[in-house]
Amino acid sequence: MKTTRIISTIFLIVLLIGCNSNKTIPEGFYSYDQEEVKTAVETLTFQPELPQFVPIKVEFQVSDHYTVTDTNSEALDVSFYTIENDLLSIQFVNGNLNEIAVDPEKVEINDTIEGEYVDNSYAKTLYWESAGVSYKMTYRASTVIENNNPENNKNVTKEEMVKVAKSFHL
Repeated sequence: MKTTRIISTIFLIVLLIGCNSNKTIPEGFYSYDQEEVKTAVETLTFQPELPQFVPIKVEFQVSDHYTVTDTNSEALDVSFYTIENDLLSIQFVNGNLNEIAVDPEKVEINDTIEGEYVDNSYAKTLYWESAGVSYKMTYRASTVIENNNPENNKNVTKEEMVKVAKSFHL
């Protein structure tokens, strides 16, 4: 009887750990060095939410802490690059970015957060605000075609960008 309880307890722990690890990154999305980004966030006077995953396979990432010139707002820019040089940049600003996009498409991040999406010839941008923090996520595909085959390059979709934005607010 005692052995059965121990085995049941071990099984339950393994099951819970396994379930927890599966929920973090959906198929078609990728991890990134969250600890490096958390370290950069610790230098800020505000605490933005972070994505649970990104839509590109990250080869390296760069963080830049700065002040927005026009508003004197504190900001952090985190840029993720693929081996093909695709770029996903996420900008966190303490306050309003005062972004004015031409014909943005409204998208729902969650029940209380609405974003604006713009897709033009050079970049896809998703902008939203939550709890006094402005978020701007921009994806730019590399202009270099890997192995002369355009099918090798990943093109991030609006739906993928929205899914990443939703992961900030889980």
